[in-house]
Amino acid sequence: MSFFYPTLGALSILAGLLFVVGRQNRDLLRVRAYGEFLARLLPLLSTGVFVFGLPFVMALTDVESAVPVLLAYLGGTAVLTVLMARLLAAPEERQAGALFRREEYEGAAAIYEQLIVRRPLPRYYSALGASLDVSGDHRGALEATDRAIKLDPKLGVAYYNRASTLAALGEHSRARSDLEAVFRADSNRRLRRAAEEALASLEKS
Repeated sequence: MSFFYPTLGALSILAGLLFVVGRQNRDLLRVRAYGEFLARLLPLLSTGVFVFGLPFVMALTDVESAVPVLLAYLGGTAVLTVLMARLLAAPEERQAGALFRREEYEGAAAIYEQLIVRRPLPRYYSALGASLDVSGDHRGALEATDRAIKLDPKLGVAYYNRASTLAALGEHSRARSDLEAVFRADSNRRLRRAAEEALASLEKS
């Protein structure tokens, strides 16, 4: 049984996933956080190595034990990939995101502050700003988002989060300017749609 084409297909899928994950984390490259960027790609890269080795492993396996060996190999690859993803990704970052989604904003802000002490990444400053904003600390949020934009002027979500803070402070003109900057910065489709809605809301106010 030839595993060449299935392996090629799996590697093509992994290449697509690597491209997506790379695009989602390209802000890390802009601030030269190469280690952080690689850590987010490493689980997929390691999976690629295992998948690439599959035809060689199966070539050394006799026909009778081919299916058990294949299942064990693929199962082990999946387990190792998941374990690497959990070990390499910052658990505090996942925890802070979960707290924010549960609307426990003060807890999220506290974790982002801890993350910034260890790794002052623009994405953490931006997330801290969003957490402080919805907690009611608009001045703190403005300071955090200002810092995020200073470190990475192309971080679209930082402009969006600062615009929210500026709108809460009644500075609608500056908020509108930041929302317009979202479209010139590094922003995904969802963020641009949110910026459009926020601009429309500002126009009505």
